[in-house]
Amino acid sequence: MSVFAALHTSSQAMATQSHVMERISGNVANVNTTGYKAFDAHLRDRVNHVSALGTFLGVGSVDIRRMEQQGVTVATSNALDMAINGRGFFVTNPKFDLSDTPHYTRNGATTTALGDDGNSYLATTAGQFILGWAADEDGAVDTTGTPAPIQVNSLDPLPGALTTEATFAGNIEANSTQSHNFQVNLWSSPNDQGENDPYALVMTWEPGAPGSNAWTVSYTVRGPDGSVQVLPDTTPVSFDGRGQYQSPAVNPVLTIPFANGPSDVTLDLSGMTQFGGAGSHEKYQAANGYAQGMISSVRIDPFGRLTASYSNGQSRILSQVALADFTAPQHLQDEGNTSFTYREEAGEMALFGVEDRNASSGIQPSAVEASTVDLAEEFSRMIITQRAYSTSATVYRTSDEMIRTATDLK
Repeated sequence: MSVFAALHTSSQAMATQSHVMERISGNVANVNTTGYKAFDAHLRDRVNHVSALGTFLGVGSVDIRRMEQQGVTVATSNALDMAINGRGFFVTNPKFDLSDTPHYTRNGATTTALGDDGNSYLATTAGQFILGWAADEDGAVDTTGTPAPIQVNSLDPLPGALTTEATFAGNIEANSTQSHNFQVNLWSSPNDQGENDPYALVMTWEPGAPGSNAWTVSYTVRGPDGSVQVLPDTTPVSFDGRGQYQSPAVNPVLTIPFANGPSDVTLDLSGMTQFGGAGSHEKYQAANGYAQGMISSVRIDPFGRLTASYSNGQSRILSQVALADFTAPQHLQDEGNTSFTYREEAGEMALFGVEDRNASSGIQPSAVEASTVDLAEEFSRMIITQRAYSTSATVYRTSDEMIRTATDLK
């Protein structure tokens, strides 16, 4: 190699090592950045120039971003934060109307942003709208459609629901000669505004002949205004010698005279017992009806679904977060701030939602993915790079001195 080739090669080596140091500095600076993927700057030989003076060998760098490397999951106190376990990226867009280029990120630290319609939507801390699919009234999500911004708040109440099934379990005192009342709470069918009224089904348990283990249950309905209506139905109930429920085998069906129209309610009493010394008391009751409710809180579940809890104790799935995966995610275009855009080298894109806990990708709620930077490794590489730069600088100075000496001799 000629002196001029050494001068050229060493100068190029210093430029390359300077680039590597820049990448190391960027990694160190982002050691605490959520969702950050570390850069690896690798060196490679290359032929710079071929002429009558000879071949100049040089060195260059190849930047590789380990997009597939999983960062440590860190718990947070935000119910809307989420971390991806496995492959995939959150799909975001800077514009509410999706008119801008879609972006992709692993940074699941979230906040809310105001949409053009005045409602709050799930967003990244950089202000981009996180996209997903809205659920229907039954909570089912169709992931084949186009993802859209995920609305977080909703002023629409959850309509009340009519009670059609009720379960009551308790103990009736064995050998009692006194009747005892139990009450089951019911809800009428909702009106056009989703509002409904509370009713009470009062069960009066009358004991049969002593030692018969038999009871007769009669029913009274108390309306929301306090009015009382006696039902014509009665139900004979019997227990075995151990105090366990025996009959009826078929649950009674009662027609409840709700103000907005009568409705049948199936009553399950199979959880009743007849024990002595325990007194007559309620164990539990359940019914499938409920009152109208407003959203009290929202959270992300392990499937990436935005779930709302209502003031009436109900919960509903509102949306599901969309994930995107690529054949070669390391070729995504880096847009800064842990955000990327698509380019052809990244290969085919697939949009999907987490369907079950055994899927290859999952969502961990109330958590974020930490940076993949290994600080110890970065400092080790920094020392090696500094020494390589110093060596190249020495070669450059020596080559320069040789040229100067040769010039002076001439």
